[in-house]
Amino acid sequence: MKTERRKRRGPWIDLILIGAIVVLAAAIVFFTIINPESKFQQVNEPEQTETDALQGEVSESQSSFPGIRIVTDISNDKIMPYAIQYPQSNSDSFNEAVTEFIAASKKNYIAEMRLEKNVDNNEVEPGELNIIFETYPYKEHYYSFVLKKKLRTNNSDEMTVTTYFYNNETGELLDIRAILGENLKNLEVFSTHIRSQITDSIEFEGHLLEEEMLAKTEPKWRLFERFSIQNEALVLYFDSGEIASPEMGISTVTTSLSYINPILAEQFQEQMVSTDTIISNPDTSTDSVEQDHIKRVALTFDDGPDPKVTRQVLQLLEQYNAKATFFMLGSRVQYYPEIAQEVYNAGHEVGNHSWSHPVLTKLTSKQVLAEYNSTEQAIKQAIGQSATVFRPPYGATNQRVNGLIPIPSVNWTIDTLDWKHRDAKQLLPIIKNHMHNNAIILMHDIHASTADGLEAVLQYLIEEGYTFVTVSEVLKYH
Repeated sequence: MKTERRKRRGPWIDLILIGAIVVLAAAIVFFTIINPESKFQQVNEPEQTETDALQGEVSESQSSFPGIRIVTDISNDKIMPYAIQYPQSNSDSFNEAVTEFIAASKKNYIAEMRLEKNVDNNEVEPGELNIIFETYPYKEHYYSFVLKKKLRTNNSDEMTVTTYFYNNETGELLDIRAILGENLKNLEVFSTHIRSQITDSIEFEGHLLEEEMLAKTEPKWRLFERFSIQNEALVLYFDSGEIASPEMGISTVTTSLSYINPILAEQFQEQMVSTDTIISNPDTSTDSVEQDHIKRVALTFDDGPDPKVTRQVLQLLEQYNAKATFFMLGSRVQYYPEIAQEVYNAGHEVGNHSWSHPVLTKLTSKQVLAEYNSTEQAIKQAIGQSATVFRPPYGATNQRVNGLIPIPSVNWTIDTLDWKHRDAKQLLPIIKNHMHNNAIILMHDIHASTADGLEAVLQYLIEEGYTFVTVSEVLKYH
């Protein structure tokens, strides 16, 4: 009986279930239509791509510079608005480089804003992306383009700069290598000059980040990629916080082309230049001409003396009959006067490197003199002679400091970075890559790794035909 009753009721139950499904489906369709934000509707919508999220109104116009067009891209999106202008030319490679930068900037902007939305699903504050550019013509067919970008989100607020140096005749993009003739020695001279110019600038007084500045102005091509040429001057750009306190914003360092004329590639050199240049006029005397065939190198060691490392260095120098110059700290000469005496007795030059290794440009004139004089006194007590040359710590000097020091102030042309890598095997490769005649090589006789790697350096320099001279002896050729 029970089985038969269930069978008779089966069709009615089926009809009821089917009807319920139809009603439910109709309700879903109804609510989906009247409610666009329904989650059912969202499931069926195609996912919005990053490109779709930033589609603005794009227009293009001719600039006042031949061959250069201006692209304007503006979006009034409520959450991710932006306003962008950038240059385009007749060169595909140039256009590709610029548009890649613009696309990457947009992508980063989207990523920042979406991250904020994921963290806080409540209402998100609108962001901001602005990119503007300036154009500086140079000679007949060169253009410098300086693109300044402002990106603001809840997580960041930054100003950055990107530059392009463009040959409108050939369509080539040129970097600082082309400006300095692909010459590493020129780069090293340029790096030293820029450091001195920064430390000497009133603009950076009280704002300079010394360690960051030194790191950002090492003689490496990639560190000087942001530049422009305008009004017969080369302008370098540093992002906010790179060499100075962030409140200064983007920092610029301007140097006259006529001053750096000797280290410029031939096509960028000026025919009529000032006699005051980055490199002194060469000695054209007969004696100088006769000496041109001689290859000279000045080895220098800073921050000693050290009872173990300095003695190891002295032994190697004696073994290879090599002269060197030791720039000593007065505080260490005071502790190890006998080591200073050994250096002097071995025929090497002794230099003054300050008492406590401070950044002299940050000190008062009285403090600078105290650093110099106290070291002079310690050296004279140790070896019976005064130092003959001076090296400012970190290479940081300016006209004021140089004017206070009564003996020649000397930096270097090759930094082995032994203070950084502390690896004996890296000493020789760095010197090989940067070696040139009349080089002044910076090393430190307080690192055991330097002493361990020195013999290979001495062997290489002898094989290459170099004569070892002191700093004072090599200066006449600079």
